[in-house]
Amino acid sequence: MPRCRQEDGLFRKWVQTQTPEWALVWDRPHPRYQDGPRDRWSVYRDPLGSREGWSLVWVWSTLLTLHQQNRRHRNLAAATEALTSLRQRVLSARARLRGAARIDLAVEEILERYHMRRYLKVKRTVRQEHTFKQARRGRPGADTAYRRITRRRYDLEWIVDATAIAYDEKATGCIRC
Repeated sequence: MPRCRQEDGLFRKWVQTQTPEWALVWDRPHPRYQDGPRDRWSVYRDPLGSREGWSLVWVWSTLLTLHQQNRRHRNLAAATEALTSLRQRVLSARARLRGAARIDLAVEEILERYHMRRYLKVKRTVRQEHTFKQARRGRPGADTAYRRITRRRYDLEWIVDATAIAYDEKATGCIRC
């Protein structure tokens, strides 16, 4: 069953407040490492079933849970590193990315590449830099008038959405059959 089905979303929402009665069906040593964690598979039969009347069986694996947690952490670290380098490019003196649309597009590409749209909330802010220049030519004196020149510069800020990560942690390692 694909992840976009309504039954999947309902189960993941239900898991946030309830604890399913998992039944252990398979317990074996780690397939690759002797000292690694055991590979345990547990199942839960959904009493509602699918819309078409088929029974749904949810499988939870300890190794899949570890794999998904590690991947989420690795992608989060890579995305924050890419956003940091993008921020340095935007803030540099000779920034090539000056337009808001181009910056937003670069942020969207990073979030899409690492699948972090749910976990990272990125905000583009506008900073104003002021410089002062003489109003007229000539040597500056006591009565020299100056004009203020304001340039808009962009900056990036982001936060990690801990509630979205905690929400997905409860259903990590679950697959449906």
